[in-house]
Amino acid sequence: MAIRRCRALALWLILALTCVCPNLAAADNHKPAVAQSGVGTSNTHVEVESFTLDNGLTVWVSENHELPQIFGAVVVRAGAKHDPAHATGIAHYLEHMLFKGTQELGTADWGYEAPRLEHIRQLYETLGQTEDPKTRASLLKQIDAVSQAAGRVAIPNEFDRLLQEIGSTGVNAFTTPDITVYHNAFPASRLPQWLELYAHRFEQPVFRLFQSELEAVYEEKNRSMDGFEPLVDVFLGQFFRRHPYRLQGSVLGRVEHLKNPSLGEMQKFYDTYYVANNMGLMLAGDISVDEVKPLVKQAFGDWRSGTVPEFPDYPEPTFRGREQVTVRMTPVRVAGMGFRTVPEGHPDYAALLVCNRLLTNPQQSGFLDNLARDGGVLLTQAVPIPLHDHGIQLVAFAPRIVFQSFASAERRVRAQFERLKRGDFDDATLRGVRRSLVNEYRLKFESNNGRVVAMADVFGRGASWASFNEFLDELATIDRAAVQRVAARYFGDNYLMIHSRAGHARQKKLDKPGFRPIKPSKAESSNYAERVRKLPTRTVKPRFIDPSSDITRVEVRPGVTLLHHPNPMNDVYTLELVWGIGQYDLRELSLLDDYLADVGSAALGAKKFKHELFALATTLVFETREEEFIARLTGPEANLAAAVELVGGLMRKPELSRKALRAIRQERRGYGFVNRRQSATVADALREYVTFGDKSKYVREYSPTEMLRISPKQLASAWQAAQGYALKVRYTGQTTPTQVAALISQKLDLRASYKPATPMVVRPRTHPQRDTVYFVRHPRSIQSQIIVTVGGDPVTAPQRPALHAFNEYFGGSMAGILFQEVRELRSLAYSTRAMYIEHPVAGQPGMMYMHIGTQGDKTIEAIGVLRDLLDHMPRKPGRLPGLRSALVESQLAATPGFRSVLQTVDDWRWLGYNSDPRREWLAHYPGLSFTELEAFYRQQIADRPRSILVVGDPKRVKKRELRRYGDVVTVPRHRLGL
Repeated sequence: MAIRRCRALALWLILALTCVCPNLAAADNHKPAVAQSGVGTSNTHVEVESFTLDNGLTVWVSENHELPQIFGAVVVRAGAKHDPAHATGIAHYLEHMLFKGTQELGTADWGYEAPRLEHIRQLYETLGQTEDPKTRASLLKQIDAVSQAAGRVAIPNEFDRLLQEIGSTGVNAFTTPDITVYHNAFPASRLPQWLELYAHRFEQPVFRLFQSELEAVYEEKNRSMDGFEPLVDVFLGQFFRRHPYRLQGSVLGRVEHLKNPSLGEMQKFYDTYYVANNMGLMLAGDISVDEVKPLVKQAFGDWRSGTVPEFPDYPEPTFRGREQVTVRMTPVRVAGMGFRTVPEGHPDYAALLVCNRLLTNPQQSGFLDNLARDGGVLLTQAVPIPLHDHGIQLVAFAPRIVFQSFASAERRVRAQFERLKRGDFDDATLRGVRRSLVNEYRLKFESNNGRVVAMADVFGRGASWASFNEFLDELATIDRAAVQRVAARYFGDNYLMIHSRAGHARQKKLDKPGFRPIKPSKAESSNYAERVRKLPTRTVKPRFIDPSSDITRVEVRPGVTLLHHPNPMNDVYTLELVWGIGQYDLRELSLLDDYLADVGSAALGAKKFKHELFALATTLVFETREEEFIARLTGPEANLAAAVELVGGLMRKPELSRKALRAIRQERRGYGFVNRRQSATVADALREYVTFGDKSKYVREYSPTEMLRISPKQLASAWQAAQGYALKVRYTGQTTPTQVAALISQKLDLRASYKPATPMVVRPRTHPQRDTVYFVRHPRSIQSQIIVTVGGDPVTAPQRPALHAFNEYFGGSMAGILFQEVRELRSLAYSTRAMYIEHPVAGQPGMMYMHIGTQGDKTIEAIGVLRDLLDHMPRKPGRLPGLRSALVESQLAATPGFRSVLQTVDDWRWLGYNSDPRREWLAHYPGLSFTELEAFYRQQIADRPRSILVVGDPKRVKKRELRRYGDVVTVPRHRLGL
């Protein structure tokens, strides 16, 4: 596992603060990279056309016809900063409730439901004004009774299932301190249905199933308290003295406010901010403005407008020199400097981004990167946090584990800011920074998701898209004087310093309530749903991948194969050198990826090597898999030859550096401290141990003692050994196959012969002969992690459509049975995951996998529900037409993007397909029967022994209660490899 990909886990402060500003990045499949020659922005600007409806709704549309998909979002200019001070968390809670339906959607009988929901609202208002415990208990019983009555006509998750039927993916929403965004991707052919559903959901919404969703929010809060929110609260509470940002933490709200929720405050928030003139519709994909305008006017034209109160200005006082706060909240010592800067859109913001990139960057050539590499500190990273009203420049660092004080580490970090002020960098470095920043936007704009990310942010700030393009132009022209000016202005002696020593944050426990599971209506659909299904759709011709014509294969020489796919969008290439051996057979490779990321070639040394990469606006990333070792270059086509030549030097002879190896040892030691505190990581390690034993990826990691015996020469030898295995070159870009093949031959020292590539690793799985509970003690955790696995058989090609249907039906995100039964009706978890996982190699056995995180005192109940679902899968054949539609529509839109074609085709081949398998699947879906789905469940899952994995606090999870679900095995944490 590459430490470079996990450093943020060790830097808790970075993770905590980035939780303040969630965005759509999780929906963006592209990995961060820099690209393209030159710093001009002609290929950076994305055309966005806009129009405004008579009611004030703003609509932005960006055309991208690469794939038959659209990504859509509705943005509300209201977030957690708009919460009433006495009712924090309202904006986020409202986001949850706007998935519950309307007076027509999500109910079988609104007339019956309405008075009971009003009664629930009144009871909650009384509860919020009541402190007497006995009276509160009585009110909660009344709420439960009325909720049971109202729930009899509820149709849970109907909105989600309708989106599923039209092939939607990534259905979700998020709340930040400043805005709220509702989003998902969907097939271009289903634009009318998507617009109708998103327009309707915000008209006359009904806050049904309120008590169960409140419990789900509790679970989200529990998860955050086991993670980083306590540190967020401390930092923001000290950084902001006047602005409501100081109250927000991770926007979930205070525990005392969650215990006294107000439906009245929620309705008031909705009435105030959810008005057309305060909202925006963002669309990007296979779409045209001419097509969109009449559809949007028809669907959204009757939204109400309103007067939105102007948000007050909260000027923040400057810090009085260096102000410090000290806590004990993290598994290793970390610290952070917080400087007051400016929000995105300010004239100084572009130069501040350049400053940040000079400090840390993907090529690891920044001032702070070099400081950590030279051993000045253990880890450090700079992160800009642009809230809409204020900006934060966070610089987080971890002192060396031994023999370094906070003060010593801070002096070394601050010295790097002085270098910014002096302009201590050359012109080539500054050009590299500008290209790096500008061209990150170019890569982001390849995807519809990335476009909507930017559009939502710009609209949310109240800016125009034209101003955003001007910002991109400015970013390409920042000079040395601008860097020095903003560094001097913002990175002076006035800042907040937070020190977190090793320790545990105090956690507020939320007790399990006495609410009973809701028993919903037996109706599968409302009358409104039937009307949506009858809306017209656009016929779409499937876009299949033809490996023989879409991929050019060139045998460079025996043992070296080039796979080439063109880039139709820009001049940003990706080149992967894939050697056919991995860490399973050559264990040293699990360290080599980190080592090569820290050193350079022997001829140049680390600093000069990384400086050269940075000047080329190119990133080089190493990745170790079980059966492959990969070097991945991403950058401008014009610099391809120079970048490959640099890699060639590294291949011939890497730098031998004991300092780099010592740094990796320290990083892994710190990373181990963090891992042992993260219950989700412990649960994953338990799954690996139970399933694979001594072949677990965690058990096979080098221990600190073993790492002491590894030398740079051993890693260099492993590097040379890996290069002796068959080399596959995957290239996506605009350089021709002949030119790329020639470049590889000229710049890399290719060998006369190569060993055959090792086949994909198949680790033998073990499963118990009878139900067994494996328990790992995790003191102080509020949540328990529960994983249930069931060993299955190999999936045959004819079974795959039924497998797809089962996964959609049972675990299909918010539309699936698991989500409905575990979260929606019982509030036992915030997030749920369930799927039958087919082995990536055809003919190998698969496995049923379920995972939830639940409050400690709900653990036993949650296990019982999971077991019952596996024993008696709920039978709802009425959902079959929707499942068929979901499968067809999602596969029609599932054409891989140009950067993922080569990897996707490789994956298909491991499953036994030499052509696009979607042809077979699409032919089968329309005739799929519910009997096939049930047959798959019986053949692969039902009546098989289960492994029940539990990680939790032994004070809340009793071993004697676990015994009702099988033999109990307590697994010591050290056995897991952590």
